[in-house]
Amino acid sequence: MKIALIFILYYYIMNANPSDKKFEPFTYKSLEVLREKFEELGLDIPVSQDIEVLQNNIETKKILIPNRLSIQPMEGFDAHDDGSPGELTLRRYTRYADGGAGLIWIEATSIAKDCRSNPHQLMLTEQNLEKFRDFVSVIRARCNETLKSLGFKDKCVLLIQLNHSGRYSKLGLEKFPIRTYHNVDLDTAIGVSKKNGMIISDDELQELENIWVSKAILAKEAGFDGVDIKACHGYIISELLDARNRKNSIYGGPSLENRARFFLNIIKRLKSKLDDFILTSRLGIYNGIPYPNGFGVREVENQNFPAEADLKEPIQLINQLHKLGISLINISVGNPHYTPHLTRPFDTPLKGAKLPEEHPLFSLYRILYLTSLIKHQIPKGMIMIGSGYSYLRQFAGYIAAGLVKNNMVDICGFGRMAIANPNFPRQIFQNGVIDKNQVCIACSQCSGFMRQGIKTGCAIRDPLYKN
Repeated sequence: MKIALIFILYYYIMNANPSDKKFEPFTYKSLEVLREKFEELGLDIPVSQDIEVLQNNIETKKILIPNRLSIQPMEGFDAHDDGSPGELTLRRYTRYADGGAGLIWIEATSIAKDCRSNPHQLMLTEQNLEKFRDFVSVIRARCNETLKSLGFKDKCVLLIQLNHSGRYSKLGLEKFPIRTYHNVDLDTAIGVSKKNGMIISDDELQELENIWVSKAILAKEAGFDGVDIKACHGYIISELLDARNRKNSIYGGPSLENRARFFLNIIKRLKSKLDDFILTSRLGIYNGIPYPNGFGVREVENQNFPAEADLKEPIQLINQLHKLGISLINISVGNPHYTPHLTRPFDTPLKGAKLPEEHPLFSLYRILYLTSLIKHQIPKGMIMIGSGYSYLRQFAGYIAAGLVKNNMVDICGFGRMAIANPNFPRQIFQNGVIDKNQVCIACSQCSGFMRQGIKTGCAIRDPLYKN
């Protein structure tokens, strides 16, 4: 895509008024009708029926991924009490492994007991390391067998996402937010007050760096190909990137250097300790929260939500990651605990929540084009994974192919679709289209399960979770 067009799109994203595009549910019965809706809304979303482009491998430095589809990290809350994968965890990931995606990104795994989002969130420890080794071995074998049967010559890639839940932490079943700074709006969204939880100190953050590094080293010992230092969706690293109002701290304030210090310190320390191991991050490049509490937003006071995008700081941060040797980034936007539609466009909101004022296809467009803008502003050679495609249902493969073909993204990651239909990659590769009777319908029930902290699956497509 030409640079001039990139800046035109950048201007459009920054200045488009989402309220001009009112909410409508997904009712498009054919690809042609969907294309017409794109045109009606003024959304330049590429479509291609050349599905073969999604079967190409991609390689950079020491990373080789067999195809252009990825399973995104979606929490299941079905681990054992000790944090090791439970029976339903294994069931979920073997189903993903049978689907044919070249990259499986294991869900948010807590770095410590006191920062879990739920008592049944995955957690990697020295005590359960052997159980994780067994889990990785099973998933790898199943995934490689599937890839071979589908004609792929390269082996699967398995990554694990390490996280601290920060503001969304719980002690047992009780909410205990560990904040980097006070934000009344974010607290209100999850039903906690300023009195709940704590503001984490610089000393505690320095100790967390040590814990994160040790858990990443354990991830390599467990047999994963790499580790994701999670930096999106309002969790602790993501919130530090917003923390202009964190006072008298080496981890906060006006400068990005301070706000990114915690994140980059972990990366730097791991680069010096781990060879032949992928270091990556699922990075939130824009959360829509108005300045001064947002990231990837225009630095102007008194904006309404969602604030205008300004990718200066995200691009600066990714360039720093590139200089440190990071060559794979998974892009996301928004904070699903605050405004879910920015991250995961939907037809039905969570129980008790309101419908967004903007059209879901505009929400999707924002993700697609902010990702493309990032891709064209950072050094070549970095693999970029995009998000948000599940909303497109049976037509998702055509848009994924269009985006890859137009060099707007390298790999397309699916979360909700994988929960609803773990065979979606196989269906795209073999049939050119996803089975419309098995797609995610963006009903938010899996998100509702996660909010409640109960075992998570698809209440529409998977008989195990229908009740």
